[in-house]
Amino acid sequence: MSSIPADQIVRVLPQVLNAGGNPLAFNGLFLTLNPRVPVGTVLDFPNDGNSVDDYFGAASQEAAWADTYFLGFDTSTQKPDSLLFARFTAAAAAAYLIGGPVNTLTIAQIQAMQGDLSVVVDGYPHTASGLNLSSATSYSAAAALIAQGLNASQPVAASVTGAIAPATAAITASIAANVMTVNAVASGTLVPGAAISGSDVAAGTTVTSQLSGVPGGVGTYAISVAQLVPNASLSATYGVLTVSAVSSGSLSVGQTLTGSGVTAGTRITGLGTGAGLAGTYFVSPSQTVSSGTLTAAATPITVTYDAVSGGLQITSGIAGAASSIGYATGSLAAPLMLTQGAGAVVSLGADATTPGAFMEGITDLTQNWVSFTTLFDPDGGSGATTQRMLFATWTNSKNNRYAYVCWDRDASPTVVQPATTCLGYLLQQSGLSGTIPIYEPSDLRHAPFLCGAIASLDFQARNGRTTLAFRQQSGLVAGVSNARIASNLAGDPQVAGSYGNGYNFYGTYATANQGFVFFNRGTISGKFQWIDSYVNQIRLNNQLQLAMMNLLVQTNSIPYNVEGYAMVEAAWLDPIQEAINFGSIRAGIPLSNLQKAQIKSQAGLDIADTLFQRGWYAQILDAAPQVRQGRASPPCRLWYTDGQSIQALTLASILIQ
Repeated sequence: MSSIPADQIVRVLPQVLNAGGNPLAFNGLFLTLNPRVPVGTVLDFPNDGNSVDDYFGAASQEAAWADTYFLGFDTSTQKPDSLLFARFTAAAAAAYLIGGPVNTLTIAQIQAMQGDLSVVVDGYPHTASGLNLSSATSYSAAAALIAQGLNASQPVAASVTGAIAPATAAITASIAANVMTVNAVASGTLVPGAAISGSDVAAGTTVTSQLSGVPGGVGTYAISVAQLVPNASLSATYGVLTVSAVSSGSLSVGQTLTGSGVTAGTRITGLGTGAGLAGTYFVSPSQTVSSGTLTAAATPITVTYDAVSGGLQITSGIAGAASSIGYATGSLAAPLMLTQGAGAVVSLGADATTPGAFMEGITDLTQNWVSFTTLFDPDGGSGATTQRMLFATWTNSKNNRYAYVCWDRDASPTVVQPATTCLGYLLQQSGLSGTIPIYEPSDLRHAPFLCGAIASLDFQARNGRTTLAFRQQSGLVAGVSNARIASNLAGDPQVAGSYGNGYNFYGTYATANQGFVFFNRGTISGKFQWIDSYVNQIRLNNQLQLAMMNLLVQTNSIPYNVEGYAMVEAAWLDPIQEAINFGSIRAGIPLSNLQKAQIKSQAGLDIADTLFQRGWYAQILDAAPQVRQGRASPPCRLWYTDGQSIQALTLASILIQ
């Protein structure tokens, strides 16, 4: 018997009320110079005990730091889930293609390969036709045969009429790591590719790009070789190619020039007045060549075997943004695992960068991290603070969202207080927020420990709030064991407001019969002062943001009235309650008369008793008509008491006779 479906009258529409979204992960981010990390990517490694070792090699610095990071601190109830790595391009980087694990093939299988292989590098196809690997006796030998085939005939880009004249510049400059700071230019102009010479300058040092300052003059420049050179008179040499006519093609940065009298390996390193056709171009090395026919061709590439990954690596012959590469094609591309489907990875070329620009690029890729540190000294061991202060400045600009864990070898803050040139003191004077200076005399892995400790905090645990002072990890070696040095670095814990030169350290302490080794004092630059207060507010503010986003997404509309404001306040309650349970918000904290007056002025009423009783007070005020018309936020505020944590004790022990 047929019937009329009941849903013509009554329908039930199944829906799911979202549980609230995913909270911010307090992952650590390690910046490395290791070229194994592709440019413009962030690698995410799980806490599985072997992923970092497998990728970077068990003996690598990355693996050692990861081991320390993933252990967190000894008493933590959870450990870090993930660790992120990104490559900081302190110097210009060349594009490369690294293949899948060709070492899973036997040498006999490699020797049996014969066919074609092609890869486009720097915009030019490099092709090896009829490539025969029968004579390869190792993976490295196979790489050499592939390089020979791909470089057998370089693609010609242009034929021009031109002459090369030498050019020089005389400068006063210092070098720290890959950054040359030019303080004065006596003559000439600095250009990309200029060879730098002078006392203590490493052979082969060239300018790769300008980072800041007057074009070609006073400012900072990226150079090809990391080194330390004190301020001195230096020379720069390069060639200027003047092109009077172009027979075919066009010129571009990275091309190799040949012709009568041209030095082998001469390359175009920068544009002068020319933009592909007639005009001037900068070349390296410096030389004199009379006007004649010159040929511009692709620059030879290199092919090597990477023993860590077990893959073949094809690398561009030039570095910088002009360097590019694609996946391989041809009958041998897949067998040699040089295709994307076979697990190959591409890293594009890039110019040297600055801390601020680099970190902005990272946050464009991912924001699912809190602390970051560098595996390298950004200032190259010079004792200067320029690059580290740039990282600190970027951190300060992010509204207390990230923490820069900055290790420091500078001994001056251990000797005197104040040490006016040290990083900690400069941070104190500048007021920059969010940087955690750690003094360690050598690589004792205290920075990855602190990043791991932050990532080990369990914000869902009752009374889980943890100061970073007194945290330990078995096996870590102390960097400080002297009371005077500790006081110079971090101040006197028994004196309120005493922070010394603003440093943290991992130190050795002892009673009459018991020794202790732990991290101390747990401070951070800026108004939050303490690391736990700083990271706790990151968690609370992120949870509040997440709650309000979910409210807007899951609610049809929120009116500008009591009912709407109640909905908004209700969205805040779960994050607030989590913070209370964890200890970020604490009730029963007595406020000073000044604090009471300031809060009353802000709130427009006396809320001191409420803050004392429950630790927080939320307020939403009526929106102005213009705000309602624009559908903007009504005035919202949340006051809460942190309460801080006891980190020193003094007991008067009184004997009564």
